[in-house]
Amino acid sequence: MKRYKCFSLDHHRGLDLSQVKVLRCIPPINREDTLLGQYVAANGKPGYLDDSTVPPNSVCPTFAATTLWINNPRWEGVPFILKAGKGEDQVTPAYFAY
Repeated sequence: MKRYKCFSLDHHRGLDLSQVKVLRCIPPINREDTLLGQYVAANGKPGYLDDSTVPPNSVCPTFAATTLWINNPRWEGVPFILKAGKGEDQVTPAYFAY
């Protein structure tokens, strides 16, 4: 994807037309391509349920990973894997294209 040409909301909310076309090629996310989880205690760090403000039977997800697919000839068959979670060593969300 190219660098933004314009950052105004009047210009596709900061995206150029080629970027909008790519985003429109992304189908809805399938449940089969998504993983939800909850971090647990490890390496001396407490888990989510160890927090006194969290109900002991909470099933609230603290981690998510999903695979996006872009249905166009250039990106056909290339998975874009997005990961984000609370309680991880890295502060920023991760994304990978294989």
